[in-house]
Amino acid sequence: MSRCQGVRMQPGAAGTTAGRQLDGAAVPALSLRGVGKCFASRAGAVAALRGIDLTVERGRFVTVIGPSGCGKSTLLRIVAGLVRADEGQVAIFGDTPDVACADKHVGFVPQRPALLPWRTVLDNVRLPLQVNKAASARRTLSREPEEILRAVGLADVLDRHPGELSGGMQQRVAIARAFAFEPSILLMDEPFSSLDEMTREVLRAELLGLWQGQQTTVLFVTHSVAEAIVLSDAVVVMAGPPGTIQAVVPVGLERPRRDLVELTDDYRELEREVRLQLRGAWASRSDGT
Repeated sequence: MSRCQGVRMQPGAAGTTAGRQLDGAAVPALSLRGVGKCFASRAGAVAALRGIDLTVERGRFVTVIGPSGCGKSTLLRIVAGLVRADEGQVAIFGDTPDVACADKHVGFVPQRPALLPWRTVLDNVRLPLQVNKAASARRTLSREPEEILRAVGLADVLDRHPGELSGGMQQRVAIARAFAFEPSILLMDEPFSSLDEMTREVLRAELLGLWQGQQTTVLFVTHSVAEAIVLSDAVVVMAGPPGTIQAVVPVGLERPRRDLVELTDDYRELEREVRLQLRGAWASRSDGT
C-alpha cells in the first residue's frame, strides 16, 4: 500500500507517520498539536480528547472514523471554532480557528441540514455570501450558486422551500451552500447519517464531483467504513474515550474514483486495514488504555 501524501501524525504522536509535506508547502491546511478537551460533569471533569496531533495538507480529503463517544464531533467542532480546546494548538492555514472563520476560510456541514425554512433553496445557498460581506468582498468565486445547485441535481427546485424537499434533497442544499462560498477547508460532521444507503451513494458521488472541481481541503466525520475509503485520501482512526488517534490509514485508490470501486481488490485490502484498526480502537477502549 502506498504512503499517504498530505496527511500525517506529528512527530511523537502515537502510531506511524502516514504522509509527508507536499510541494514544500510551509503552511498546511490544518495543524493540530497536543489538542485536549475536557467537559464538566457531576462526577467531575471528563476527558473528551487527549494529545491529538495531526497535520492535513492543502487539497486533501481526510475522513475521521471511530467508535461512538471517541470525540470525533468534538474534534471537528474545535477546528470549526465552535468549541475551545483546553490544551494544545489548532491552526488553519497558520491562523487560529476564530481568525480563519472570520475570513470565511472555514465551511461547516452539520449532521442535519440546518436550512432556513422561510428561504428558498437558492436563497439558502446564497446565505453565506450575504453574511460578513467584508470577507465576501475579498473573495473571487469561480461558480455561481445556481451552477453548484445544478451540479447536485437541484436545478428544478431553486424556488422551493426546505419543507417541500426530501431529506436527501435538503442535504444536497446544505452541501451546495457549504461549497458556494468556496471555503479553504470544509468540515463535515456525518452529513449522510440519516439517509438510506442508496441516497448516500448518490450523494457521495456528487460530493466527490464538487470536491474535485474545487480541491477544497475536507475533514469528514463518519461511522461508515465504505464512505471513509471511497471519499478519502486518508482515514484517521480514533480510539477512546478520551479521544486519541489510533492510526492514519493511507488510501491510494486512483482519482477520480472509478464506479463500483468497492468491488476491487485494492478497496478490500483497505477495508480490512481500517476494520483491523477499528478493532484495535475497540480493544483499547475495553482495556481502558
